[in-house]
Amino acid sequence: MLIVSQRAFAIDVIKDAGCGETLFWEGDPCTHVIELRSGIVRGFNISEEGERQVTAFFFACDQIGIPVCTFYRYSAEAVSGVSYISHPRERWCDAMIESYRRDGHLLRTIGAEQDPVFRRGMLIGRNGALARIAAFLTSIADRLEPDGDGLRFPVPQRDIAAYLALTPETVCRSLKRLRELGVIEIRSHDRLIIRDRSRLELAAHSQVGD
Repeated sequence: MLIVSQRAFAIDVIKDAGCGETLFWEGDPCTHVIELRSGIVRGFNISEEGERQVTAFFFACDQIGIPVCTFYRYSAEAVSGVSYISHPRERWCDAMIESYRRDGHLLRTIGAEQDPVFRRGMLIGRNGALARIAAFLTSIADRLEPDGDGLRFPVPQRDIAAYLALTPETVCRSLKRLRELGVIEIRSHDRLIIRDRSRLELAAHSQVGD
């Protein structure tokens, strides 16, 4: 279903994308900026050897596909059902200029798009798989959508593994260990409950044993 809202002489149409649907491809002309309203999107690149590398996860309120160059620098694919607004590049740039003149607000969106890539480097630098997984969960917990007493967590373990430079088996073992410690609970493949946030943060700093 499409929802239309009136905004400053322009009509924004909220679109939907299903799980696995690609919003834009790396190397395609950067014609639109995507403003996420709900759901999770993964950013990925394909290496010269054909290997798919997950480099970022984006959430509601993020703007992706920022036109810092002529072409998209990564591909964006829906991890879950996603709703979004697709802003034409020219309109987005005009809005950024106007916002910069007023308060500089939209300039922060450029840094926000780069933040998950920077964060990935910090996470990979953690000592041990358990610390990487715990730090990853800590970093995204406040961005996940509520689901009853838990959080919607539809990110496949293979994507977490690719993002954190681990194997899927290692991710599975680390999540199991966090469950055994009573830190988290995963009742289904897409639902996460953080039982002890303080211990999760301790694990992120290698202060809870593997």
